[in-house]
Amino acid sequence: MILAAGLGTRMQPLTGLCAKPALPVLNQPLLHWTLEALRRAGVRDVLINTHHRPASIRGALAGRGRGMRVSYSHERRLLGSLGGLVKARGFFGREPILIVNGDMVFDFDLLRMIERHRSTRAVATVSLQPFPRQGSYRAIVTDSRGRLLSFGGHPRPARGRAWHFTGVQLLDPALLDGLPAVYSESPRDLYGPLIAAGARIFGVHLEGAWYDLSSPPLYLSSQMQLLQQGFGNTRDGVCVAATARIGRGARIRNAVIGDGSRIGRDAVVQDSILWKGARVGEGARVEASLLASGAVVRKGERVRGRIRGRSIDERLG
Repeated sequence: MILAAGLGTRMQPLTGLCAKPALPVLNQPLLHWTLEALRRAGVRDVLINTHHRPASIRGALAGRGRGMRVSYSHERRLLGSLGGLVKARGFFGREPILIVNGDMVFDFDLLRMIERHRSTRAVATVSLQPFPRQGSYRAIVTDSRGRLLSFGGHPRPARGRAWHFTGVQLLDPALLDGLPAVYSESPRDLYGPLIAAGARIFGVHLEGAWYDLSSPPLYLSSQMQLLQQGFGNTRDGVCVAATARIGRGARIRNAVIGDGSRIGRDAVVQDSILWKGARVGEGARVEASLLASGAVVRKGERVRGRIRGRSIDERLG
């Protein structure tokens, strides 16, 4: 199940245009990268929950499930990550549910996670990354064997090794039985009580790319790092759509250029993202900026650290 029903408040103004999982990442909807990771793990049936701008999520897939059967669970009233699972309980059988957040790019070995889940006979397994030194995250604490002692301070703070939860988890669907389909989140309403009851919940550190696209600055910086890593369809630090038009003498460095975008002669685009149809005039310079569809940078204009679109023009972050 892909959790895609969030409001995307921190990603405004971009989520005023589409739901976060439908945002373009390296010229593909974010959902495409998520589905590709699931396909590599052998997933054949996917459920996506929706709430905010659901048409943009369906449109991003446009019937292309990458060989998987894709279904939707629409939430007229937002239910949260756990409430959304409970609402969709009828979709799941008896096998563990692989759950991923819809607002991140990752390249984990999910088969290793599945094997870990089986070998430990866990009721739930969560994917972990080293705990960041900066940020406002609450730690997941495990013992030396990887068994969870505390999930974001629930059921109580604990001593052990601190980790960061990536938003990828495996869950025995029987844990959802009998729970009400009301707004609720996993740390408070599921994992905390389970840990307190002594349930077998384990964490596994999966190496690989992982980027949380929770805000416009992170959306930009994550793609710049993916370009440097050669992720997906990137080459030489750039990702340029086949239908983009680049004028003579234009210089593009560490940038994503979308379908139908136009960059004028002698313009410079650096450390930036251009969505489909964005335009940069002759001799203009765009740096560390996001140009959404409909954005126009005039001839000779200098744009740095901005978000610009058809009805948007504001500082980035």
